[in-house]
Amino acid sequence: AFRDAAPDYWGRLVIAADTGAPPEALSEIDFLLAANATRVGNLDFRSSPENHEPGLGPPHFNDLAQIIQAAQKLTAGETMDAGLLKLLRQGTSMGGARPKCTVEWQDALWMAKFPAREDTLNIPRIEFATMELARRCGITVPELKLVSIGENDIFLSHRFDREKGRAGWLKYGFLSALSFMQWDEGDRHLWDYAAIADVMRHHMKADDIHELYRRMVFNMLVRNTDDHPRNHGFVLDEGKMSLSPAYDIVPTPAQFGVGTGFRLAMSAGGQGREATLENALSRSARYGLSKERARAIAQELVETVSGWREHFEECGVSRRQVEFLAPSFAICDGNRA
Repeated sequence: AFRDAAPDYWGRLVIAADTGAPPEALSEIDFLLAANATRVGNLDFRSSPENHEPGLGPPHFNDLAQIIQAAQKLTAGETMDAGLLKLLRQGTSMGGARPKCTVEWQDALWMAKFPAREDTLNIPRIEFATMELARRCGITVPELKLVSIGENDIFLSHRFDREKGRAGWLKYGFLSALSFMQWDEGDRHLWDYAAIADVMRHHMKADDIHELYRRMVFNMLVRNTDDHPRNHGFVLDEGKMSLSPAYDIVPTPAQFGVGTGFRLAMSAGGQGREATLENALSRSARYGLSKERARAIAQELVETVSGWREHFEECGVSRRQVEFLAPSFAICDGNRA
């Protein structure tokens, strides 16, 4: 659970820049204490119980142009104005490797993701399109927006672990599937969708387990190979645990002629991590689904995802990038009814 609350690569890069030390010179305790109240979930860390809770003062949406400028300077290894770094620092405590920052907008907190310096694809727009496609497939996702700041597209995802109340921001508990299952990041041989479903059965309703199955199949159809257990989560509200809205679903680029087979980050069935619908159907009973119902869900997703080209273009993804992504949707295209 501490690992869930700790920053990942991007957050560590920002914190290290703010302290003037290289990331490897800082300890895990340093990162926990340096991260601010925009971290995921409801844990916070203090050097003493008498210290005040960290204040939640993320930058505003109107500061995004400056935040993007600061992120670009940071990734380029350039020095930046202390005020710019402070803006970036105030909203950065989250996991993940890509540039991001929490911003306040319309009485809510949003995770803003912007382009990385080395990007050759419009990742913010592609992630927006993929997440909206997931919504069409019956998967719960947060409120999403796509905005443009200058020449940069920004993907905005509503923070599902924060809510604005009369007395301030309310925090909801969060556990990644990694923590929920008490796995370690070195336990890759244990990572298994059906194993998560088995434990979920003791804590939450059947609908959540059915949706986990739906998400696994969707990850296959869009070739999301970054589906590791930290990219699945659970929220706790008034003592009740439920599957969190989906997040971080992006197609992994593939190439024509290299082979369309691939593996997920977690085991999907009797054939391990192999990303095939046959494998997804092999353990349907572990999700409380009959083979027939599981097959119907898979076919429903195939039919919806098969319109991905038109959907991506409607979301503003260029025709060239759509064609580049085509090999990533080979499973779906090959299983169209």
